[in-house]
Amino acid sequence: MERVLLVDDDEMNLMVTEMVLSEMGYEVKTAANGEDCIAYLSADKYDLLLLDIELPDISGIEVLQRIREMPKLKDTKVVFLTASAHDEDLTDALRLGVLDFLRKPVLPDTLISSVKQALSVGEKDTILAVDDEPMNLMATEELFGIRYNVRCASSGEEALEKIKESKPDLVLLDLHMPRMDGLEVLRRIQKTEGMEDLPVVFLTADDDADTEAELFKAGAMDYISKPFVMQVAFQRIRHVLELKHLQDSLYEEVEHKTAALTESNKKIKNLSEQIIWALASAIDAKDSYTNGHSTRVADYARELSRRLGKSVQEQDEIYNIALLHDVGKVGIPISIINKPGKLTDDEFELIKSHAEKGYEILKTISEMPELSIGARWHHERYDGKGYPDRKSGESIPEIARIICVADCYDAMSSDRSYRKALPQQIVRGEIERGKGTQFDPRIAEVMLQMIDEDKDYELRQK
Repeated sequence: MERVLLVDDDEMNLMVTEMVLSEMGYEVKTAANGEDCIAYLSADKYDLLLLDIELPDISGIEVLQRIREMPKLKDTKVVFLTASAHDEDLTDALRLGVLDFLRKPVLPDTLISSVKQALSVGEKDTILAVDDEPMNLMATEELFGIRYNVRCASSGEEALEKIKESKPDLVLLDLHMPRMDGLEVLRRIQKTEGMEDLPVVFLTADDDADTEAELFKAGAMDYISKPFVMQVAFQRIRHVLELKHLQDSLYEEVEHKTAALTESNKKIKNLSEQIIWALASAIDAKDSYTNGHSTRVADYARELSRRLGKSVQEQDEIYNIALLHDVGKVGIPISIINKPGKLTDDEFELIKSHAEKGYEILKTISEMPELSIGARWHHERYDGKGYPDRKSGESIPEIARIICVADCYDAMSSDRSYRKALPQQIVRGEIERGKGTQFDPRIAEVMLQMIDEDKDYELRQK
């Protein structure tokens, strides 16, 4: 069983990430600070380190620097977790051999893919750097030496000899060199038996469209402009090598990956739903009076969407989006959320900010972009007097219009810190009065139908 050391001072991220990795069969050890991380690595062997950049005692960059200075730990595979990182941090991390960067919050499929890829990295790939400037070769060795085995050649002729002696995984080739320029070197590589598929990436100060077209026409896999930005150079080289390795192993992997894909997708779907539930529970736990609010709103939203003719898949998607509509409240003090009396203007503005906070939390989940819709716009009004963007009518996404009605119904029909649940007829009257002003009239009418069918007021909070 492969062992992962997970280091993060955010309890929620730590819990969710550990759950995903454990479910996928990895043995996981957790730490909340850098010093414990180094101590655990020194005491035991781990196959991968998942390391947060921002830690309470020392930064992830400093942890990585210290690891690389220790002979026993210098080859540790590392993937960074980060909610936000400065460019200089990313540059330092790349120099120190970080394999990947994962933006928090990380969805299970992204996490699992990155972990699998990092663990599959075997011996270092070999890069042949070809440049007639000795200083450029020295810089290339220094910048890429931790991640790759770097060999150097100071001319096209020398490069061709070294390629024949031992085939590298990639050639990093200067375009302008005396006697034999980069394009001629590429042509000769392509004519050398066994080297036809050798990927070549050019280094050039020429950034015009004609040069770019000429390089790709000649068969270059990519090019990097001089002076190069380290992060860009690393990512381009990495992508080319990943493509090469994928092509090398494609045929033997197709059958295996096809068989594993169905099972993996099932697990990822289940894990995604578990994470959404965990986040929804964390939100509701902040408010002792409305515990279960997110689940009820999700139930109402799914039923509304069903009656509006949505497919089962759309109903499930709306349910998950509605579960996290209040996720921004994790950033609001409990004292304000549970305040029994009237809120001050400042407190009310802070409460209102949960819509934008929730959007900021969820918008980074690119695999499920709709999650942020419910969080940001569930307090918009049909007449344009809502918040945060004062959207109106059908410019408000339909998902948010559905959640708005479901949210308001639950707010009125459940106990709150400042009042008890309202009688059903009062709730119905408020929904009726809100048609066309607060609510989408079509969706409000469906909610009224649900209320009228609920003779014993069983929909409300139990």
